[in-house]
Amino acid sequence: MAYALKITDLDPLEFDLLFERFLNPERVSMPDFDVDFCMEKRDQVIEHVADMYGRDAVSQIITFGTMAAKAVIRDVGRVLGHPYGFVDRISKLIPPDPGMTLAKAFEAEPQLPEIYEADEEVKALIRHGAQTGRGHP
Repeated sequence: MAYALKITDLDPLEFDLLFERFLNPERVSMPDFDVDFCMEKRDQVIEHVADMYGRDAVSQIITFGTMAAKAVIRDVGRVLGHPYGFVDRISKLIPPDPGMTLAKAFEAEPQLPEIYEADEEVKALIRHGAQTGRGHP
């Protein structure tokens, strides 16, 4: 895309770069691209771009990372020190739909509420997952 928009002169066909990595039927969202540069010189790069294009034409963008239900369960389980197999078994019960929350998972997977009610470790795992500051369960 960057080549087609003349942002770069690096021809992906000439270097046999895989377009499929960025746009394929399994990908849920559209691809994007970014530019990485050394953190030590970050402020200088920002200043240079602002000087070059004008401060009114340059801005910084914030992004917030959220975690899907499976990731919440896996991360919280790891932090709480639960064995991988235990956490993996619970996380595999959560449907793989994009945007899946713990609340939706409880509705979609009948085994999840049953296991939750029967196992104190699962209650702790999911309760802590619902409280994580890193995402929305």
